[in-house]
Amino acid sequence: MVSLKAIEKSKNISILTDNDSFGDASALYTYILRLHKKVSLVQSERALQMRLSCIPWFDKVKKNLSVSSDLIVDLRESKTSLYELFRENAVIINEKMATALYASYLQKPDCYSQKKNILALSELLLLKADHEKCVLFLQQSLPLSLFRLKAILFARVVLHNNAKVAIISVQEDDLKKTGATMYDLELIMREILNINHVQTVLVIDEENENKLVRII
Repeated sequence: MVSLKAIEKSKNISILTDNDSFGDASALYTYILRLHKKVSLVQSERALQMRLSCIPWFDKVKKNLSVSSDLIVDLRESKTSLYELFRENAVIINEKMATALYASYLQKPDCYSQKKNILALSELLLLKADHEKCVLFLQQSLPLSLFRLKAILFARVVLHNNAKVAIISVQEDDLKKTGATMYDLELIMREILNINHVQTVLVIDEENENKLVRII
């Protein structure tokens, strides 16, 4: 969870990010810079995809944590909506932040199916988010890793309950070998929803007693 109070009390902040969270990380980076504090963007083990270069501060991402950091904000598994958090705390959002947050919403697999997402996109456009650049990079260029993962997972799709439920088994190395992300996995799940009669898609971890990983 992102705590603005903890950030205000700190002097040197490191933001841990990855391909799925970089939009929010960039917006938070700008926010912290405006507080005149030291701040670093640090990527996870996997390098950021070039399509994310439409997001401000892409060239500022480092590979290693600063040893002098007194606060680490890990956005990689964060469930916090940074835009909503900023709104709740009356944070002024500039163009850089608006573009980064706009990109973050565009990355959501359910971007256009949730009313709150559409409303947020509209508000961010009014704040001068760079719509054309974000769409060009994020929605018109798809990484090869997505197609590699799709080839693997489509071969494992099994239909149950009169073809209403599609089950996909994943293995630990699938994402590592293809270079894909959890965002890519969710895109594939939503594509499987287009199969005739399919209403639900389940992803299970076959190496962990078929533990449920995702469901839509």
